Amino acid sequence: MSYALRLVDWLTRITGYFAALGILLMIGVILYEVTLRYFFNAPTVWAYDVSYMLNGTVIMLAGALAMKRNQHVVIDILSQLFRQRTKTIIEVTVFSLLLLPALGFITVISWGQFWRAFQSGMVEHVSPWRPVLWPFRLMIAIGLSVLWLQILVRTLASALSLIGARKTAGRGL
Repeated sequence: MSYALRLVDWLTRITGYFAALGILLMIGVILYEVTLRYFFNAPTVWAYDVSYMLNGTVIMLAGALAMKRNQHVVIDILSQLFRQRTKTIIEVTVFSLLLLPALGFITVISWGQFWRAFQSGMVEHVSPWRPVLWPFRLMIAIGLSVLWLQILVRTLASALSLIGARKTAGRGL
């Protein structure tokens, strides 16, 4: 179990590093496009496509790291009224019954979309540059997979903390 947790943490860190690299690349692409467009009157045909694909990649790859660091948006108005144990029970229940199955389904679909795009050489049809889509779809599938694993690890850790807290409370009687 410890090896699996370390593996998920490593994957989360790696995807976080790639997300940071994607932000730097996106900044570079946009600066290059702006420079060419406004200073040399020579816009590129590819910068828009690359920037939106990098933006999507960054969002997908950073999701697991945000989950690990507990930086996703939450509704604190209600949760601050509950004790920590109640919050943990709600989290385990919602993650187990709703989030993990739904995200797992979306992740499986994203791997299928990547594979179809890869096999067929699918390109972006609305773009004059017509880039291939499989690298972008691969990043989406990887990001969703690592996010799913991170949520699974968090759910298991929270469930184990509930079980451990119950055993500790039972010993005190």
